[in-house]
Amino acid sequence: MNLVDASVILLAGATGRVGGATLTTLVAEGARVAVISRNRERAQSTIEAVLAPDVRMRALAIEADLSDPDAAAAAVEACVGAFGRIDALVNLAGSGSGRIPLRDSTLADLQFALRAYTETAYNITLPALRAMLAQPYLEGARSRGRIVTVTAGSSKDPAPNRGAFATAKAGVNALMLAIAREHKIDGIVANALVLGGVAFAGAEKHRSAEDFAAAATPQEVADALTFLASDRASGINGALVDLNAREVD
Repeated sequence: MNLVDASVILLAGATGRVGGATLTTLVAEGARVAVISRNRERAQSTIEAVLAPDVRMRALAIEADLSDPDAAAAAVEACVGAFGRIDALVNLAGSGSGRIPLRDSTLADLQFALRAYTETAYNITLPALRAMLAQPYLEGARSRGRIVTVTAGSSKDPAPNRGAFATAKAGVNALMLAIAREHKIDGIVANALVLGGVAFAGAEKHRSAEDFAAAATPQEVADALTFLASDRASGINGALVDLNAREVD
């Protein structure tokens, strides 16, 4: 049975390292997907690269810079205008996780990380949340809308030289938990998917063969996101879900 059959999913970050697998899996599991990118042509290119011609009509390319709250709100409006509703937001957006020791960092480094992760998550999540709250439940659904945002292991256990990144990702965790608690009786489900290492193409250059084999594959990330975006996951709310694959030591 398709996990997200008849669902409309707003996907941010589809043009990133694991976004293509996520888009492919969401569509294969029955969803219609609005794909957000800073560049519409890039979003459309991703759609054409990963989806078979007969299912490409199930995806819509939307241009929006998520650092701009007005652009993010417009992306939500475009999704609702095209598909009538938003059943889930899957957010993989964010970039710029440079490594710098805290003693060498500046306020500007922290502000950069907060803009890249915390602010962008806030900008896209809040209008999506409002759209979900304004719509009826789908027939038979236990939740009105699901929100899942990718964060990182450093948000819970900061790695050396990643203090600013960890702080920003921890803020995203807190945003998901706050939404879950504030809207637990409104049919809204919000969670963070906390990633360990991901074995994306090119990562083998920076990891040992053992570490690369232990990391989650992009497909494993996509499968977890698809489940959390589905009504089957309505019982998981306000959780920081660890996806560590074989990195369990």
